[in-house]
Amino acid sequence: AALEARKLDSFMKPGSASQEIVKSTLETVKNADLEDLLMHGFGIHHAGMSRADRSLVEDLFADGHIKVLVSTATLAWGVNLPAHAVIIKGTQVYLPERGAWTELSPMDVMQMMGRAGRPQFDTFGEGIIITTQSELRFYLSLLNQQLPIESQMISRLVDALNAEIALGSVSSISEASKWLGYTYLYIRMLRNPALYGISRDALDEDPTLERRRQTLAHSAAVVLEKGGLIGYDMKSQTLRSTDLGVVAAHYYVSHKSMAVYADNLKPTLSDIDLLRLFALSGEFTQMRVREEEKLELVRLADRVPIPVKDSIESVTAKVNVLLQSYVSRLALDGLALTSDMVYVTQSAGRIARALFEIVLRKKWAFLTRH
Repeated sequence: AALEARKLDSFMKPGSASQEIVKSTLETVKNADLEDLLMHGFGIHHAGMSRADRSLVEDLFADGHIKVLVSTATLAWGVNLPAHAVIIKGTQVYLPERGAWTELSPMDVMQMMGRAGRPQFDTFGEGIIITTQSELRFYLSLLNQQLPIESQMISRLVDALNAEIALGSVSSISEASKWLGYTYLYIRMLRNPALYGISRDALDEDPTLERRRQTLAHSAAVVLEKGGLIGYDMKSQTLRSTDLGVVAAHYYVSHKSMAVYADNLKPTLSDIDLLRLFALSGEFTQMRVREEEKLELVRLADRVPIPVKDSIESVTAKVNVLLQSYVSRLALDGLALTSDMVYVTQSAGRIARALFEIVLRKKWAFLTRH
């Protein structure tokens, strides 16, 4: 619209010092689209850009040489860039770990809006949210009331307990119960018991929730023992870590992934099987194969060096293809697919190292060479 109205000069005045500074940096820009936008006073910032391009955009915006920065939601957390006005255009973001679009959390919205009008940089700021009619009431409520922050620990309790056992700070159910007493989960169970499945009568009978904490610890310990991550003597209620549990805690690998590795690792797996095993990791179970990605995935599957066994419509094939595409430096089309690849590659290093540690402890010399 600004181009049609011939008002682009409002963002970058011809002959200004800022224009000369931007011109001097264009030789280092790797993204052709970014190069065109910078000359008009606009910048872009997303995970698909090179680190050098992102750093350049951040510096130019922070110094006031470009006036408008269009970015993904992750900029709200990762980069400290104050602005006069913040516009949130659309309140849904894609989460690779869930494989779906979801609404921005209240904390994300407040964090983004907090960029506008920082006291040391500006006298006031402006925040604008563009969302659907159905979500309007929710975002308006952020301005009028405070929403309590609830604990999400129960969904990660099994892995958190495994880490404590591996560290040696928890060696029994009673110690696990005491450890839970120091968590934010315990505070919220006392303050809002109904949300955590605790009746008012149960809270009156057990004001410190000792039985509830022991039940949570026992349930998590049973899951860990079943996966071979700990030894659990129910008679004495003692807990001890195993080699698998130490590896899982050290490399932040979920107990679900460790169970998959225990079932599928063999002394003589091929490269094809190892990549498939990586793709079966629990960290990727929430990813989805979208209809518009299939042609691109087929194209990439034909170019990756190691054949993919699974159907291209499966999540394991997608993860396998994206990992090999990253290693082979193949170009991708589509922001969502690029976001998925970033998520896969961020997990790749620790998962690969965990697999190596597992086979090393099993003394499978042939497999360690892969």
